[in-house]
Amino acid sequence: MSVRLISRTQIAELLPMGKAIELMRHAFAAHAAGQVVMPPRQRVETAEGDMLLKPAYLPGEGFCVKLVLTYPGNRAKGLPVVQGLMLVFDDATGTPRALIDAAELTAVRTGGGGGLAVDLLARRDCRSVVLIGAGVQGRKQLAAAMEVRSINQVFLFEPNDDVAEGLIEDLRTATTGLRIIRVDDPDDGVAQADIVLTATTSPIPTFNGSALRPGTHINAVGAYQPDRRELDERTMRQAYVVVDGRQAAGVEAGELAIPGITADAELGEVVNGTKPGRLDDRQITLFKSVGMAVQDAFSATFVVREAERLGIGMEVDLA
Repeated sequence: MSVRLISRTQIAELLPMGKAIELMRHAFAAHAAGQVVMPPRQRVETAEGDMLLKPAYLPGEGFCVKLVLTYPGNRAKGLPVVQGLMLVFDDATGTPRALIDAAELTAVRTGGGGGLAVDLLARRDCRSVVLIGAGVQGRKQLAAAMEVRSINQVFLFEPNDDVAEGLIEDLRTATTGLRIIRVDDPDDGVAQADIVLTATTSPIPTFNGSALRPGTHINAVGAYQPDRRELDERTMRQAYVVVDGRQAAGVEAGELAIPGITADAELGEVVNGTKPGRLDDRQITLFKSVGMAVQDAFSATFVVREAERLGIGMEVDLA
């Protein structure tokens, strides 16, 4: 019995952002239609960080389990904030098929979900973004937004100079005609941007909801605990709120739990047409994501199929 080991760089090769957005469209649609088995995730918390255990079953595809650990203090140590492993098992026999780096998989599937939300909820004429938090998740959210909208201006709020300058250098190398403005106050960027992206470990709101303009779209992907929130109550109460999953967000999203707000729709319901997306160009729309195992499962099974087809990854004999 052999297991295929798939690395971070190989995932980046096998799962580009455009494909991740397409996969998330199918993943959210399947979840909303009740076509996947996804038990509630479990969390073990310590003073330094936490570990999430996230299982899912895709009939006809396989069983998937992700162990992901988030340690905010790792940035100061030069280590990734998010690390973990993903296991994929055969549907017919239960045989292990692959062991995958979960950090890159988590980042790209979260980016894909955010890109899908922008595609479904943001105005078609959006050209500017404010990015609050330029870590791995923030970078993926920005890349996904640029995949589905013609972005020509980025406002960046990132307190860490090295992280901010690294992103700015990468953007200038990879893109042409993109104006990048670093702001000292996130409200300054929010007040000028068409799309707001928050991807931080902040336990308190990252900007003031009074700074939002009519017609803005917001992606909030950083907070995933009921006592933490990246968005304030004013933002939540004036927005059309779409979540990845009602059950998960209702328990884990402080943005909903703290003010006692109920989501208007799931993203999969918008995909399937059972709930509306944006109603007009002045509506403020919001996608709040805490992350779901179905996203990992769709991404991982695709990566494994492609790796097997192309002979990518190292096979290890467990016998």
